[in-house]
Amino acid sequence: MMVQKLSGITLLLLLCQHACFLSASHKKSLICEGGSAYLSCDSGYIHVLNANYGRTDRRTCSTGRPPAQLSNVHCFEETSLRTMTVRCNGRKSCSVSAVNSVFSDPCPWTYKFLQVSYECRPLKQSITCEGTKSVISCGKKGVIAVHHANYGRRDLGTCPDNFVTRSDCYFTQTSSMRSRCNGKRTCDLDASNSVFSDPCRHVYKYLEVTYSCSFPSVHTFNMLVQKLSCIILLLFLCQHGVEAKRTVACEGKSVGLSCAFGLIKVIKANYGRTDRTTCASGKPAHQTSNMQCFRGTSLRTMSTRCDGRKSCSVPAVNSVFSDPCVGTHKYLDVYYVCVNKGALRRNQISASDSVHSDPVTVSISTGK
Repeated sequence: MMVQKLSGITLLLLLCQHACFLSASHKKSLICEGGSAYLSCDSGYIHVLNANYGRTDRRTCSTGRPPAQLSNVHCFEETSLRTMTVRCNGRKSCSVSAVNSVFSDPCPWTYKFLQVSYECRPLKQSITCEGTKSVISCGKKGVIAVHHANYGRRDLGTCPDNFVTRSDCYFTQTSSMRSRCNGKRTCDLDASNSVFSDPCRHVYKYLEVTYSCSFPSVHTFNMLVQKLSCIILLLFLCQHGVEAKRTVACEGKSVGLSCAFGLIKVIKANYGRTDRTTCASGKPAHQTSNMQCFRGTSLRTMSTRCDGRKSCSVPAVNSVFSDPCVGTHKYLDVYYVCVNKGALRRNQISASDSVHSDPVTVSISTGK
């Protein structure tokens, strides 16, 4: 009733109160090479949104440095996001050194800096010490959606042991735990080497899992898919803990969409360019300067090729989308959700369908 009666603007303002995509809630950390980035959450748990160890301008961390160490402003370490995710996601706080030994060196002789954006998410957490078992459960509150999992040791205080001297045992199990637990009301956890293998011998480990429970009203979702704009739909999904999966492919590569549970429903897509950093490695400045590059038919193209399928692959090329900005190096940016089996049509989800609360996962297929 409320969705039917409220105006679009009023509804948008209401949803914005709880929206997870709003940049105002994002925190940022910037540290020069040789220092350490410190991320923390007073409430909730860390979720890294973006990261780069390199250099993208001449001003940041430039004091006392010769021009030769500042001239390369297209310095990107493409594994930066993964490194920060493995070390920090699902924690209350973390410290990561901005050094080549952690990130490797994307541009020798350039003085670099580490730039990170993250947010604090209201998630649940489970800790299972090595050699024990536990259960995570959502009960009647919905189904499990794993946000991050690690089997190893990321601090000295959790599951304490007199012989523990290492806290740098990173063995991400996010994909594995999503396969085991996502979409279930309860899930058994077994913190043992026989299940996950032994990533660090002679270290007493633990399995840490951060997850959420949610299951939006099917009727409300159906109505929103039919009547609301893409932006309002994204805000609604965030309000209810259902986050769009995201995948990005640089021009010339392909995006791959997949659903472990249910079928694909694309909710946002653009083939073009909206920032200077994505897919910019090795590209001249004039090919990344146009940040107003949009292909209006991108969503329709992706929906036609992917909606209702378990998986799909779409090339990010002009022959598929046409060229919205000649001379600009583009990328294909896609958001989608996974919907249960049912009569899924291009712009309509049947009342028998439901949406899985699948955490945001960002994958980038790069082209040089």
